[in-house]
Amino acid sequence: MEAKLQIRPGLLERLRAIGGISSEEVQARMIGVDRTTLRRIDKGAPPSSAFIAQMVVTYGMGIGEMFEVIRPSERLVA
Repeated sequence: MEAKLQIRPGLLERLRAIGGISSEEVQARMIGVDRTTLRRIDKGAPPSSAFIAQMVVTYGMGIGEMFEVIRPSERLVA
């Protein structure tokens, strides 16, 4: 199992609150995706490179501020 990139938990909601963004629909349009894509990524689906780039452009934050690498659990060998 490979490591994956995911959005930091709660980030999209915090960005909406800080920016006074009225809804997920408005935020999705700002980023250039539909609301279902935004929700899937918010729930842990891996983002596309286009989504990551649009987040950087839209919010002016670094990739490391917005996303985290999730490594698979390593199985212990007895």
